[in-house]
Amino acid sequence: MGKGINNKLKDVSINGNYVGGNSIVNHYYISQPEADKEDGKENKTIFLSYNWHDGKIADRIDKHLSGIPSISVKRDVRDIGPWKSIRDFMKGIRQQDYAVLIVSDLYLKSKNCMFEVTEIMKEQEYVDRIFPAVVEHGIYNPLKRVEYIEYWQKECEELETAIKGIDISNAAELAADLKCYKNIASSIGEFLSIVADRNNPDIQEVEIQIEKAILEH
Repeated sequence: MGKGINNKLKDVSINGNYVGGNSIVNHYYISQPEADKEDGKENKTIFLSYNWHDGKIADRIDKHLSGIPSISVKRDVRDIGPWKSIRDFMKGIRQQDYAVLIVSDLYLKSKNCMFEVTEIMKEQEYVDRIFPAVVEHGIYNPLKRVEYIEYWQKECEELETAIKGIDISNAAELAADLKCYKNIASSIGEFLSIVADRNNPDIQEVEIQIEKAILEH
């Protein structure tokens, strides 16, 4: 942001090189973060968690929230550099102020998406930091929530059985995957109950409601 300082000096010589007059003699610039601080604002960061099959919804939410000067959106397609760790990026969900979670059927069955969920759930007050954007309305039915719990229990059982078939010395990384699956299986029931208990906005206007919620804080 640039501002001009009007010179009110007239016919005044400065070091023999400048004679004053009514003109703009200097500009100074304030970067956006500094401008926000002067206005008493602090930038808020949002982690966008979604399954790639829901990319169109993610694009819409991303475009809207990224257009707000005081909000910065963290998203995989922008923030994971070539050959960088995907897992390290996903763990970064805990360092952001908020997380938008696009909750669809494929999201709830994705290891990476649910890993992000289990990471944010490690935060003590995570409930106040998440904005579920609900696509899969079946989660409001307890019988459907049971299906997702059973899905991850089955995934755990299948991976555990497969690991038992190989030498334990070769299974270290797979054991880490199994631990991740078990964390998901033990957490998904709580997560779905919390999301189902909320008055979640319609997916078609969820980005507007997210903006209001953040700016009101």
